[in-house]
Amino acid sequence: MKIVILSGKGGTGKSCMTSAIALNIEKCILVDADVDCPNQHILFKGNETSRKQFSASKLAVIGKNEPGEKDYEGICEFGAIKKEEGKIKIIENRCEGCKACVIAFPELEIELIPRNSGELIVKETEKFPLVYGKLVPGEAGSGKVVFEIKKIAEKISNEKNIPVTLIDAPAGIGCPVIAAVTGCDYVVGVVEPTPASIANVERALEVVKHFNIPYSMVMNKKGISEKYENEIRKKFKDLVVAEIPYDEEVPKMLAEGIPPVLGKGEAAKSLKEMAEKINEVVG
Repeated sequence: MKIVILSGKGGTGKSCMTSAIALNIEKCILVDADVDCPNQHILFKGNETSRKQFSASKLAVIGKNEPGEKDYEGICEFGAIKKEEGKIKIIENRCEGCKACVIAFPELEIELIPRNSGELIVKETEKFPLVYGKLVPGEAGSGKVVFEIKKIAEKISNEKNIPVTLIDAPAGIGCPVIAAVTGCDYVVGVVEPTPASIANVERALEVVKHFNIPYSMVMNKKGISEKYENEIRKKFKDLVVAEIPYDEEVPKMLAEGIPPVLGKGEAAKSLKEMAEKINEVVG
């Protein structure tokens, strides 16, 4: 079974919920699908068993740098081509691999070669395997990286007979979220009692509903706004399976790199109960 935890808005406590569920399931594999800013590896230390580069885009490389009198700079919509001292220069962080220069300037013998877009990493933690990716800053293709780390996780789960895959989805509703949700069996939505969080999780749930995936909701940071807590209960009704109180112990534990579910406060107690309920819901 593949379970995705998402929130739409960043900072709602999604990764905190994911870590609590992961520690409560007897046998699972954890996938951190936030390839821009992964953080589960901070909470779960372990031995790295695999690290490989991944290419999701291409870079133009000049084969014969003997330009004529053409307007070489004007053809590139991204400003990746510059002519300096009689030579053509490709500005790598602007090149989108669109192939316009390849077509327009055959005399330069330009080729598009795969470029490093990021890394795919596997760690063996004390309790479960952890798979995550790190996108190179400024690189496109986050959805492709998520797709690749999910493939790695599926291969490991098949080899080790691991029944549950937990996926910590990134914020937003774009390509990496769609890649995280695609093919999953159940979704846990995390919402906090603020207007931004409610609006954002509703947008994220549109992706979930598009794929007809069953879901439940967890309200985090209960106690910061009675008004919006009631709005969440009214909007999601019986889908809300747990309410986690706001507890200053949580950010303190996160600052130490410790999953908050291992704490002793009210939030830790509620996180344990939430994880048990999710475990029951998904069977």
